[in-house]
Amino acid sequence: MSVDLRLMRYVIAVADAGGFEGAAELLHMTQPPLSRQIAALERELGVPLFHRRPTRPTEAGLVFIESARRILRETDDAVRRVRLIGQAGTGVLRIGYTVTTAFEEMPKLFAAMREEHPGIQIDAREAWDVELGAALRDREIDVLLGRLVPIPPGHRTATLRRDPLTAVLDIRHPLAGRDTLALRELRGHILRFFPRAVAPRYHDGVLAALGVSGESFEVWENRLPGLRTLGSALSGGDFMILPASLRPHLPTTMVGVTLLDELPTIDLQVAWARDAPPTAAALVRTARRLARKEGWLPTGARAARTGATRTGGTTIKAAGGARTYKTEQDRAP
Repeated sequence: MSVDLRLMRYVIAVADAGGFEGAAELLHMTQPPLSRQIAALERELGVPLFHRRPTRPTEAGLVFIESARRILRETDDAVRRVRLIGQAGTGVLRIGYTVTTAFEEMPKLFAAMREEHPGIQIDAREAWDVELGAALRDREIDVLLGRLVPIPPGHRTATLRRDPLTAVLDIRHPLAGRDTLALRELRGHILRFFPRAVAPRYHDGVLAALGVSGESFEVWENRLPGLRTLGSALSGGDFMILPASLRPHLPTTMVGVTLLDELPTIDLQVAWARDAPPTAAALVRTARRLARKEGWLPTGARAARTGATRTGGTTIKAAGGARTYKTEQDRAP
């Protein structure tokens, strides 16, 4: 014989309420049909589940109630897990992120994912842009997060942050005590950058953004690239250009100085395949909510000022096409 879950809930309600009248109230039904259905179940089982007057479980009733509670818990858990899968609540998400996102955006996104989707396991991979672009194309990762990263055809993108550029100076630099400066004040100084080969689109985009000011700089490409070694990357006279969001994470030997020039922003984007797994869609939704919460995207009048002319995409590339930049590979300044 089979006993449906509804009858199990009825029996548990009678036991919890200590009687049929109280159980009927809990179940939002009248007492007579409840009593009839419990009696029919007892006839089907061939054993009484409750003593009457006063109502209390029999020994068989106690065994039934204990088993019914366990079955209902397992059933509710199964339903919850199935619904979570349907809502991309479980599974593995493979995400690749670039070096510039490792200090603020990714830690906050990881925390938000743990809170909103605790059933999703994150398989994270930090690497340079070229490697991650190839990994997204070859389906080695599901989602890519970075600035001016190469996006393979057939992928969707969403902008999460519009980040202005800032000058980064050694504390011994003559301009290190300034709150703001114009790029023209850095004429004759060497721009430190990572090798173009590891992130050509970002590399060209930053130089093109600087070119909007009419300035160009000698570039020294570091043979050992990386933002975590900034403390030893600069000498007294050279400088770096980074997204402004990295300023709070600079080593104590470095300072960030706001640029007065009206430059394009360097946008942070998330990219994923059109047929990516549901876990990717869950991350994109979480990332968008996080961007709104953190105020990463401008709104209102500020958005109008930073919109079409400061998007960090086509405009930057167009500006860069009109200028050339002198690059010296691995030459110590």
